[in-house]
Amino acid sequence: SYKKKIDRVSRILKKEKVDYLFISAPENVSWLLNLRGSDNPHSPIPNSRLIVTKNEIYLFCNLKKTKNIKKQKSYKNIKFFEIEDFSKVIKKIKGKNIGIDKKSCSIFYEILISQNFKIKSFDDPCYNFKSIKNNIEIKNMKKAHIEDGVALTKFLYFIKNQKKISLT
Repeated sequence: SYKKKIDRVSRILKKEKVDYLFISAPENVSWLLNLRGSDNPHSPIPNSRLIVTKNEIYLFCNLKKTKNIKKQKSYKNIKFFEIEDFSKVIKKIKGKNIGIDKKSCSIFYEILISQNFKIKSFDDPCYNFKSIKNNIEIKNMKKAHIEDGVALTKFLYFIKNQKKISLT
């Protein structure tokens, strides 16, 4: 559940002595909150950003394109904002330091954040968490690789057995 994932992130914040963590990679926000959206017609990942504290979560996204997020009762400890409200909200949040992953955070957000917080360079823990798979994920990955191998074998067989066509 997203609550267990947030608890893991909160423990890291406590260990690293960081008040907040800014998650700027939309795929990590989507994974962390089990969130889907329709910002892009070919991807379920909403264009979103997240600030995680030990007690609260600030989600910035296009609320119209994020599927029924405000209606879900399980998201009661999340504060929702339009993505355009980021600069206003960051100025109101109280704290000393914030962790950002400089590999995924844009200069734009880094400058906005640095105006109110001391920035601590921080690896986004979601990357590591996402790499750890449970038994169901492992089983389905094996199944997908087998299906992919069969499809590739059929395709190579098809290519190999095509008759050469003369264009003259």
